[in-house]
Amino acid sequence: MKKIKRIITLMLAMMMVFSMSIISSAADKNAVITITGAGEGATFTYAQVIEADTSTETGWAIVPGYERLFASFGDDEQSQIEGYIAASESARAAAIKAANVSTSEEFTNPKTVTEPGLYLINGTETGFEYNPMLAYVGFDTDTGAATGLKDATLKAKKTPKTVGKTVDEQTDKFVQVGDEVTYTLKATIPYSPKGSQTTLVITDELTGGKFKLNAADKVVVTVDVGDAPTMEITPNDNKLTIDLASLIINSEDPEEDNKYANMTVTLTYVAIVTGTEIENKAYIGNNPATVVKSYTGKLKITKMNEAGSNPSVALAGAGFVVVNADGKFATLENGVLTGWVDTADAATTITTGPDGTATVEGFDANKTYKFHEVVAPEGYKLNDDDVTAEWTPGLADNAQIAEATMHDTKLSTLPYTGGKGTAAFTIFGVILMGIAAGLYYVNKRNKSAK
Repeated sequence: MKKIKRIITLMLAMMMVFSMSIISSAADKNAVITITGAGEGATFTYAQVIEADTSTETGWAIVPGYERLFASFGDDEQSQIEGYIAASESARAAAIKAANVSTSEEFTNPKTVTEPGLYLINGTETGFEYNPMLAYVGFDTDTGAATGLKDATLKAKKTPKTVGKTVDEQTDKFVQVGDEVTYTLKATIPYSPKGSQTTLVITDELTGGKFKLNAADKVVVTVDVGDAPTMEITPNDNKLTIDLASLIINSEDPEEDNKYANMTVTLTYVAIVTGTEIENKAYIGNNPATVVKSYTGKLKITKMNEAGSNPSVALAGAGFVVVNADGKFATLENGVLTGWVDTADAATTITTGPDGTATVEGFDANKTYKFHEVVAPEGYKLNDDDVTAEWTPGLADNAQIAEATMHDTKLSTLPYTGGKGTAAFTIFGVILMGIAAGLYYVNKRNKSAK
């Protein structure tokens, strides 16, 4: 330990000698601080927090107002500076973040500075949290002589607060019960210095659906960044926890830090629709969730008497089954789609009520469905012609409905034995028989008289 302290003291002494000998010449060459890995919408502010001071033991002094940044590294100013220099990068980052010191002077990236020392830089960007960064602007001695200031380059230290969550608008916005919905999630991998404890855990929750599982009862999550492998995760009922610690890799080479820092990772996985609306929430920590919804629609059949009839009458008691474009028939539970079968006999029959209508739900607004009549209302013929349900344009995503109307004709009237349709013939026959009997009687009397 004493040997390490001697080395640190020697280094500090050398730094002090350099600072005393070249402070005057350093101003002849400005330095540029550049931040890499920042988003296009990022803004930064900065302040110089340590400055050169030839009157101190280390050759440096803490700028008044920023003492809190270094309080954890020692008991007084010089020991704090010494402690900061000796600390690991992760320890420095943790202490600076915990100090939570604000800055106000605008930092244009890149930024030109004229004084040697340590600069605190804070960043902001919608959807991200930036860790404070410290840029050291030292003396340029690469040529063997102190000729000015040396440029500094920092990698942005940001962690996403939200994730980008989408579905395919063409195939997954409107769905039917039983469909598979593919979710795409994007997040930025945080910068993590060697030895740090940076994490990125995304929680995903489903309502109205269930995660699709493989043979091992795990959710398959494809990972699209570099050569990262596919993940298999066991869900907790409707919740999936995606821990991306494996992507925050600290190389043994301290110049590399983590392999995928500030890169965008794209994750995809599949859920199955079980309700009339499926909602997916993805969030990081306690930050607001990104919500994605997919919707099912309703089908409505109206049963009427003959087209053009006056009055027009809605018919109750008509039975229907729903047919899809593949010729399959719908099964339902409490009016909600549950599946498809091959025959109408195995399908679920819905019956029109007093208003002549019946409504079912759980269907895809991008698909075509028909109603097939299986039971006619009392006194009407069964209609053999299926009717197509037409989706109503311009409705809200959660109010999709397709409607159809079917007309039936009355049964034909049949004559019956003893009815007035045969009574006239009976009476006419009796009259004829009476006339014939009378003529026969008269003719017989005439013959007797002769």
